[in-house]
Amino acid sequence: MNKHNKLAKELVNTNNELREKLTSENKKYYEDLLVYIRTAGLFYDDYEIENLLMQILQDIMCAQDNGESAEDFFGKSPKIAANELIHNLGKSSKKETLKLVGLVFGISSLFTLMSALSSQGKGINVIVLILNALLSFLFVKIVFIIVHKSIYTKVTNKKLSFVLFLWLPITIAIGLYVFIELFTPPILVIQLQDTMKIFIIAILLIVSTTFIFIHNKRNGNMWSPFLPFIWILGAIGICQNVPLTRNWMVSSNGKIITITLTILGAIIFWVLTYFNLKDNKE
Repeated sequence: MNKHNKLAKELVNTNNELREKLTSENKKYYEDLLVYIRTAGLFYDDYEIENLLMQILQDIMCAQDNGESAEDFFGKSPKIAANELIHNLGKSSKKETLKLVGLVFGISSLFTLMSALSSQGKGINVIVLILNALLSFLFVKIVFIIVHKSIYTKVTNKKLSFVLFLWLPITIAIGLYVFIELFTPPILVIQLQDTMKIFIIAILLIVSTTFIFIHNKRNGNMWSPFLPFIWILGAIGICQNVPLTRNWMVSSNGKIITITLTILGAIIFWVLTYFNLKDNKE
């Protein structure tokens, strides 16, 4: 982690500690503002964002000490004021931008490769790999936009809010992934032997696990929820290519187990992600 990112991380930790001193009303006001600013875009400089949030937090704390609420101090239209502050934020460096793009591409490619390597008689379609990565990046950007817009968007109907902000985007994304998988022409397909598939899966498991453990030591447990899902997909992929278990995996019982384990992996991922986000918020 470079010095710039380390300072941003320190500001995040200090922010998490200091905002516990706010009253419940001021805390709610500030945390809405915090999420709104942090989700303003993918390519803003992290240090500038956290430094701005710290300045706002310190101002609100001073106002609170003087018996003034955050709304009285910052205004009843925080969205307008926040947009002006966001407009003045600097963009992240090209290096940090490339790292983010590479990270999204890497995660998308990992799951695409696991899926391709787990299918018997199926090669790696490079075009699918690229299209899935582009779609993943677009999906991440859309999620940021949705979260950003939803902070100060009043939706009285909770069911409508769920459909608009969560269910619909996820459904569309899954549909597009399936569309890409089914209708992308096999123009550039790499065919591999079963032993090579097993070797690549093993390498992917080792590399992804090592990356997550190293990242956890530096930046917390943000990537930990991916680990169980990755290992489940890896185990399925290996069993699909080992002669001893290959025939059983394509049987009815094998398909049921595969689907069950995949769903279980997804559930574990979402549960761990939920508690991880909850801990970070607290």
